[in-house]
Amino acid sequence: MNEEDRVLVERLRAGESAAQRDFVDAYRDRIVTVVARVAGGHADAEDLAQETFIKAFRAIDRFAGNSALFTWLYRIAVNTARDWLDSRRRRPAVSLDAYTENQSFDPPSPVDTPLQDLEREDLRARVREAMQKLPEPFRTTLILREMEGHSYEEVARILDVSIGTVESRIFRARSKLRAIIEKDLR
Repeated sequence: MNEEDRVLVERLRAGESAAQRDFVDAYRDRIVTVVARVAGGHADAEDLAQETFIKAFRAIDRFAGNSALFTWLYRIAVNTARDWLDSRRRRPAVSLDAYTENQSFDPPSPVDTPLQDLEREDLRARVREAMQKLPEPFRTTLILREMEGHSYEEVARILDVSIGTVESRIFRARSKLRAIIEKDLR
């Protein structure tokens, strides 16, 4: 844990309301993004992010400092989103545009034709739909690695699993994703 995190944790443990605002301001956007991706959309992302921060505030005394503060918070966010998914009895159709609202899989090329742009958007839509069909925990693991850009080690710490488990899940998730896309193309 770096010095800045250590000071922030001390301030949070002391119950400083300014520290809570600093904590939320520092990580809010990233937490909203991850819970939106894990939970399948932005509709409940704000509520899930808020729940994540509340859980973190309540548990700050148990933060051991063995990892970065954000890694600990990220794990809480992923678990909160997973718990929310588990609690839903049925899964209504959700717009998957939320996964790439401010990000895209490929940056547009300045020389692309309208047809190439359309084909790229069609591919993005197919990938988003296929991602939604992946079973948990494959979807979350793949999102953390491929969409969030975390290393295998970071994903293992966030999900509290071994690196071997992360590697296995990513391999299986990619295989399942490929099979879903190929089936949809037929």
